[in-house]
Amino acid sequence: MNVMTVAWKIARRGATIFGGSAKDYFAEALKQAWTNIKAAKARVTFELAADTRKTRTWLAQIVGTHPVYKLERKFLNADYANEDGDKVFRLNNGFYEYNNGRGRAIIEVANGEYRVVEQSDVLAAIA
Repeated sequence: MNVMTVAWKIARRGATIFGGSAKDYFAEALKQAWTNIKAAKARVTFELAADTRKTRTWLAQIVGTHPVYKLERKFLNADYANEDGDKVFRLNNGFYEYNNGRGRAIIEVANGEYRVVEQSDVLAAIA
């Protein structure tokens, strides 16, 4: 989506809610539009196989350290299921752990891409 179009929509909404002209709100609306578009580009789509009778797949965001389990996790629900029934997640920058039914791994999402990392890398980054 075009940044200027989004900025004018935000500025018009501000003028409607708070009064005045959309021109008065445009500078701040442009900053907000850039922030929104950058955040949307930073997202990564990640797919996991659907659950079966024998295996449950999951994805958890790593949110800090845990005194017993080393990593504190927040389990996530899938954003939607694709046509094959697989779970699809939209991820922002950060660390995530997943179980795909065959094993577990940790990924780092950064700049619209993800890569597999070791637990020691995560502990060094969040400690």
